[in-house]
Amino acid sequence: MIGKQIKGTGFRGCLNYVLGKKDAALIGGTMCGQTPEELAAEFAIARQLRPNLKVAVFHATLSVDSTEKLEDSEENDQRWLAIAANYMKAMEFDNNQYAVVKHSDTEHDHIHIVASRICLDGGVVDDSWDYYKSQETIRQLERNYNLETVTPSWETDKRAQTTGEHRQLKSKGNKSVRVQLQDLIDEVTQDNPSMPEFVERLQQQGVEVQVRLTRTGIGFSKGISYNLDGVALSGTQLGKAYTFSGLQKHRGISYDQGRDNALIEALMQPQHLANVPGEAEENELESSQSELAATAPATPATANELELQLSILPERNETQWARVRSHLAVEYSLPLELLDLLHSHSWLYADSEKAVFTGRTLEGEARFAFVLDERGNFTTTHPLSSEAAFWVPTTGEIERAVIACNPIEALSILLIEQENNQDNSATPPPTIYLGIERASQLPTQFLQELDSVIIAIAEDSHLARNASVLLPNAELVNPQSSWNDIWIQLIEQEQQNIQPNNQPYKQRIQDIELD
Repeated sequence: MIGKQIKGTGFRGCLNYVLGKKDAALIGGTMCGQTPEELAAEFAIARQLRPNLKVAVFHATLSVDSTEKLEDSEENDQRWLAIAANYMKAMEFDNNQYAVVKHSDTEHDHIHIVASRICLDGGVVDDSWDYYKSQETIRQLERNYNLETVTPSWETDKRAQTTGEHRQLKSKGNKSVRVQLQDLIDEVTQDNPSMPEFVERLQQQGVEVQVRLTRTGIGFSKGISYNLDGVALSGTQLGKAYTFSGLQKHRGISYDQGRDNALIEALMQPQHLANVPGEAEENELESSQSELAATAPATPATANELELQLSILPERNETQWARVRSHLAVEYSLPLELLDLLHSHSWLYADSEKAVFTGRTLEGEARFAFVLDERGNFTTTHPLSSEAAFWVPTTGEIERAVIACNPIEALSILLIEQENNQDNSATPPPTIYLGIERASQLPTQFLQELDSVIIAIAEDSHLARNASVLLPNAELVNPQSSWNDIWIQLIEQEQQNIQPNNQPYKQRIQDIELD
């Protein structure tokens, strides 16, 4: 069985999600309500016991293997309710409100438990070490209910062999190229080499390695692929431990951008691929680092310079910025500090009367614009042919992406996640939030190398399907209301604790990186 835990601040948004999914069924719990509205009202009663507690929502997901599903029977529901009751008791929620919702929209039978951390006697469930507590509880539930142990996807670092690969190995004794590459990589990484050493070792074993180091507005986009005996496979196809970031996390490879990039680029040169240097040539290879650094591409032109070059973008009108800024803050609850940050970097500006969000490549080049009118409708200028989107990253080397259907939705998700994790040590890794109009705008090669990609498109299922085709390993999240509606509800719930002009967001806005 697999278990996940998320903590948040707003019950209504969480309930809208778990009860809004197709085939969702409220099967039990300790509450009387049957709808998101009724349940949220019940949770609000207990919340009055601890009005200053921000992170009051505990949301757990429990999932069993697909072979253990008992169809949609009463017996199955009763089994899930018993598992949920035992799980909540072990997690010390035995005096708390909670609702159990079963989902049948995937091959894995699973339930969502939405609970209040506020006990009915006014206490609060301690959430320290809850991940480890949950894992121990799940292992015990597997024993009690004779359930199969399922390794969570985030703990699986190597793609398992397919049925065909098993059959080939059994009948002919031959390993597939994928398995050969996995074994080779495991072998050459045993002593934790540097990234250039790793690449060179594989080349000496006859593996062609391609490392993509693309300079972007958010640092370097890094990806890796392998070719053995004419069969090319990306790191993702081998497993998360074989991607560029996964090699560092799971195989102990050291990587330093300043130290290694020039050496890696030298190893990618055609003459090097054809004739791997011996020890006598290593000094020459290392000396090339300074030469390559000197000839590296110049820093991209500033956003203002690029906008002047591209007549495709609407003309700026700074006299209208104060009005547009106020409209975005009032209608969409976007913090003024965030709006000012975006405006200072030309990610957002005003034309004659509307808000203009620029769509950019990862290198920072403006290619088109999302134009938002005062009725809340987005139109876009005709984009130049390229992978460009509205995007905003948090500080650090990007490991995760969240994709939304427009800039307002992307910014709302960013703010929701920051709010939900303000008092929670398990904050998301450095993330890029993208707003797109169509799936072709996605920088798919960059996204395929990230540890996690979430397609969070609430308003356009056709767009979500198209994005899923390009990113088949992405997670789909599709709440019933828009993310901005959820953000506004969250703000309204916390209004009594928020100072004018959204002052609490100043510190967190510093985590956004646009340079």
